[in-house]
Amino acid sequence: MLLTPDEIKQQTRDLWRTCFHDSEEFMDIYFEDKYTDDNNLTIRHDGQVVAAMQLLPYRFTFYGSVLRAGYISGLATLPQFRNKGYASNLIHEAHRRLFNQGATLSFLIPGSDELRSFYEKPQHGAFWNAVYRQNLPLDITNDGDYSKIEVTRPDEWGRDLYVFYHRLTVELPFMMHPSENDFFAALSDADLDDGYVLVARRKRRIVGVCLAVKEADGNVYIRTLAITESAARAAFVNYLMKACNVDKVYRRFCMPASLKGSEPYAMARVVNVPRFLSAIATPNPGFQLHIGVDGDLDIPENNGWYIVENGRVRLTDIKPDSIVTPGGLAAMFMAAQPMVMDMMLDE
Repeated sequence: MLLTPDEIKQQTRDLWRTCFHDSEEFMDIYFEDKYTDDNNLTIRHDGQVVAAMQLLPYRFTFYGSVLRAGYISGLATLPQFRNKGYASNLIHEAHRRLFNQGATLSFLIPGSDELRSFYEKPQHGAFWNAVYRQNLPLDITNDGDYSKIEVTRPDEWGRDLYVFYHRLTVELPFMMHPSENDFFAALSDADLDDGYVLVARRKRRIVGVCLAVKEADGNVYIRTLAITESAARAAFVNYLMKACNVDKVYRRFCMPASLKGSEPYAMARVVNVPRFLSAIATPNPGFQLHIGVDGDLDIPENNGWYIVENGRVRLTDIKPDSIVTPGGLAAMFMAAQPMVMDMMLDE
């Protein structure tokens, strides 16, 4: 039985509702701003979507290179069709698609430690913890005078907010860059949670954009912060402390995994090993590495032994001392960096 695109979209939404129990308002945002017919992968049985996921495209900056990356979202299977390998099949299809499209990395954010263990397995993508975060209170003691900065909570959001955010972040290294649709979807999602979309202006000129939410634990967390001067941060924190009647405001900072208190957030795996290693080698010609990659069931072309030297990457017949999975390779270089992933609709 053939399904129309609208029928597939509706059945995918029904599947999402069954598996994730999100509100209709959240699903309105997701299926309007994130979902497309092209990024939805499905498995169907007798004309019914029984498993699905969305492969969302992202621009990723890494060691000075701009890479293509994919984010696996909404992976779900109807309860009566589980334990048949459908999730594995969808992940495999996603990674083949990314490889053929010239992407370098695949990301996901698991909802539990159990799922982290699930995704580490080679048959489930061979992901590894690669992005870490830490919740810390913001200290605005040295942020300067903010008395002439006006903070507002606008009822409507103009495109100028995205333009401001994009201009400040477009060249940031080690970042998954949200699109304009991603940006406004995140603002709408926070609004559902009675969050605060704040704009700071000095003499009518935008100097900061802030996205904050008071969560179930009673703490106020800034999810996204883009500022051109430190005083704007102080203005935001002062506004939120008064509005939410709290004496601290927290920020979820992206941290290297080695720092005490850092907790795993997103998982990643390399989709194209030569391209990934080249992105590291080209700007660092003095860097040398002899490493093997194994356990890639989705893209077996990646399995092999590699030498990185003089800014180049090549295959070798010489077995290295260290052999990693494609997820382990991603974590080796990414977990040491403060990887930025904002506006993922996971909070």
